[in-house]
Amino acid sequence: MTAPDERMQDLPFALLSELRDAAAEHGYRIGPEQAAGWVFFRSATAPAEIALGAADGQGPYFLSVMHGGVAKALEATAITPPARGHARAFSFETLDDLREGVSAVYRLSVSLPNFPLEQYEAATRGLGETEGERTQKFRIGQGIFRDALMEFWNGACAVTGISDSELLRASHAKPWALCATNAERLDVFNGLLLSALWDAAFDSGFVTFGADGRAILSPSLSQKARRELAIDTVGRIRLRDEHQPYLEFHRAQIWRAN
Repeated sequence: MTAPDERMQDLPFALLSELRDAAAEHGYRIGPEQAAGWVFFRSATAPAEIALGAADGQGPYFLSVMHGGVAKALEATAITPPARGHARAFSFETLDDLREGVSAVYRLSVSLPNFPLEQYEAATRGLGETEGERTQKFRIGQGIFRDALMEFWNGACAVTGISDSELLRASHAKPWALCATNAERLDVFNGLLLSALWDAAFDSGFVTFGADGRAILSPSLSQKARRELAIDTVGRIRLRDEHQPYLEFHRAQIWRAN
C-alpha cells in the first residue's frame, strides 16, 4: 500500500476537519500544514511532528511518524513512502483506528527515551548534591518515571489490566539506586506499570518475568500470596527487546531463586 499522492495538495474541507480533530484529540494541536498530500501537526508537549492523510473520504487513513523510536515501537501496518523527513508511515482502515494510532504515537513519544530524561534534566537543573536536594531529585525522577510508564502502558497494569490509577505503581526492574546513569533510571523499558500487589511482589523479588513475558514465581512465595496473585488467570505481558536487559538483571539480582 502506498502513501498519499504528492499531487493531492489540498484535501476536502470535511476530510481535513476529521484529520485535525483526530490529531487535536490526542495532543497534536499545532497545525495543520499541508504538503504533498499530507497534513502535518505538532504538539507542545511531545517531541517530533506527525502527518496524517487519506486515500479518500472513506479511508484507508495514513499516519506518518518522524520519531524513529516511536515508529519502531508502533504496532500497525507499514506503508511507503512516509512523509518527507519522517521515519515511517502506517495505514489504518477506519478513522477510529487512525485515532487510536495517533493516541499510541503520543503515548510513546512522551515515554520513550530520551524524553523522560530531558524532562528530568530540565526539572532538576540548578539542584545540588545536599541530602535534601538528592531527595528532591529522587522524587522528581520517580514522578516523571511513573508518568512515562502510565503513558507507555496506556494507564493499565501490564499483568492484570487494572486501570485504577491509585492502585498502580511504577516498578523498576533494575532499581533506581543500582542504575549507573539517569538514562537507565528513567528508561521506560526499565520498568513495568503494575498493580500494588504485583508491584510489591516484583520489587521484593517474589516474582519476575521471563523473556517470553510469563510470570515466574519464587519458590519462597507463600501459597496464600500465590492465590492472591491469581497466577493462573494472567497471561504474558507484552515485552519489547529493549526490556530484556533490565529483566535479565532482575532475574539474576532481584528475583528470589530459592
